[in-house]
Amino acid sequence: MSHEFDNVVEHLRSHAGDALQAVFVYRGDDHRDLYRREDVAALHGSTLEATVIREARSELRRDDDPPADGTGESPRATVRVFDARVIVHLPRDADSGAVVVLDPAAARNLTDFVTDVRADLYDAE
Repeated sequence: MSHEFDNVVEHLRSHAGDALQAVFVYRGDDHRDLYRREDVAALHGSTLEATVIREARSELRRDDDPPADGTGESPRATVRVFDARVIVHLPRDADSGAVVVLDPAAARNLTDFVTDVRADLYDAE
């Protein structure tokens, strides 16, 4: 991946604090961790991680599905909320993006969080 995400983890931590569980980026079939909190390190290489990556890529390939908001725009982010985590998928383009995994407490101000993170990840290019 040619784009480096120098201060992304620090910025995410400034928003999410200790609620930040993991951050990874992907392009095509490759992905890499930017951060993984110690207590969720066992998820690296796990079925959960593989499922999250597969579903994130699958979301990008659903070209025939009309956008749910009727505007014709692709989603800026998709969010899945579970009891133990919130998974935020931030697609960059049709082949790449980022996934942020948070404790559920971090989802309180989700709209602001998504806007700020997208700006840090992609708008500075």
